[in-house]
Amino acid sequence: MEFVGYVIKIGNCYLKDRLNLNYTICTRFLDAKKITSLNYAKKVAEETGGVIKHLYVSDKKLDEYKEQ
Repeated sequence: MEFVGYVIKIGNCYLKDRLNLNYTICTRFLDAKKITSLNYAKKVAEETGGVIKHLYVSDKKLDEYKEQ
């Protein structure tokens, strides 16, 4: 497993984008914004009342990606 970043989960939705203080959310995990900075993820989670989720990619998926 390889660590990729963080996503912010807000209820049953995920943070899709943040522009100034306007937030866009989505229901699909695949559309969620991947955040690489833990400090930034903490700030956004605090502002939105969301929870930080760690995002990993399995070795199998990494191998499939490298083959392409």
